[in-house]
Amino acid sequence: MADTPSSADNQGVYPQRASRARNWFNRLKLGGAVIVVLALIVGIGRWLYHQHTHVSADDARVVSNEITVSSRLAGRITGFSLAMGDRLAEGDTVAHLYKKPDELMLEKLQAKVKGGEAQLAFERQQLDLATRQLAGGIEGTSGRLQADLAAADAARATMQKARKTWERSQRLFASGTVSPQKKEDDYYTYQAAKAEYERARYQVAVDRSNLGNARAGMLDGPDMTVPNPDLLRAQLAVTRQNLAQDKADLKRQQVQVEDSTVLSPIDGVVDKTFVEQGEYVSPGQPLIMMHAPHNVWVQARIKETEVGKLKPGQQVAIAVDAYPDLHFSGHVEMIGHAATSEFALLPNPNPSGNFTKITQRIPVRILIDKGPREQLSPGMMVVVDIDISGDNAGH
Repeated sequence: MADTPSSADNQGVYPQRASRARNWFNRLKLGGAVIVVLALIVGIGRWLYHQHTHVSADDARVVSNEITVSSRLAGRITGFSLAMGDRLAEGDTVAHLYKKPDELMLEKLQAKVKGGEAQLAFERQQLDLATRQLAGGIEGTSGRLQADLAAADAARATMQKARKTWERSQRLFASGTVSPQKKEDDYYTYQAAKAEYERARYQVAVDRSNLGNARAGMLDGPDMTVPNPDLLRAQLAVTRQNLAQDKADLKRQQVQVEDSTVLSPIDGVVDKTFVEQGEYVSPGQPLIMMHAPHNVWVQARIKETEVGKLKPGQQVAIAVDAYPDLHFSGHVEMIGHAATSEFALLPNPNPSGNFTKITQRIPVRILIDKGPREQLSPGMMVVVDIDISGDNAGH
């Protein structure tokens, strides 16, 4: 049987083991304390470095251009089914207004324009016919003038011949060669030829007058069955002007009918609706408010004591409260030139003379370069961390 240790031996071994355990535990505590102290020193160092190289703001917000869509016309809404969060493409229908009277007026104006176009075509045909008739009348009058000129020349020759015959009869009658009857016949022949020549001259004068009138556009009688071309040209100008006015009225009415359908001006998301189906709206009354999801940025309010460290192009880390697991980054685009307090609806005058100095905030616009911007909504709270170390600007 093996020997068992005595109680004296146990009293010598166990204290040694306990002492070694206590020493090991003390060393562990000391090592842990050193690690904690080192971690604190590193953390404080990193915090101090971060405070020196970054400007932060925990009250920044997501901002976008909020667009209010309204109607240009007054009317009752006959079609509206949008709700908050609906997406619209540019040109999509927002609402329909009652437009039956406008459509009837449009049809009336369309018929009026067609009537004006038909009247214009008719007057153009009249002008063409009158022009051709006038040209033909001028040509006919000119031909008659030439014929009457020839007749006048012939009548003059006949008259001259009859005068010579009568003069010869006078001489022969004086010598007793020609009888009185012959002399008298020759005299009447001469007088008839002279009258015929005067009549021919008068007809030539009349023809010349008619030709002048024809060239001036004044042609009467069977040669001219339509009004004077100059009068028709004046009437055609009036018809053209009236038709232009009717077309302008038609175009305006077409715009009126088109505006009874309110369209989305952008690709965006509906943020708020202000009307319901069946409501009567006034011109300019808001129907919805919307924004473009791709056109969002961050608006930070930086203390005036730190804004001097900022400049456009500096890199920014962005943390969105709504999406703690998503990472966004951007850069400083613009630094405001007026404190946000200057735009308060209720100014804060100080008539009492007591003054408490408050650090003002300057708006800073930060563009988002990386991250799913489409998931951000205007008004979301954001924490921004702007790197001002000096080697990251130049965006």
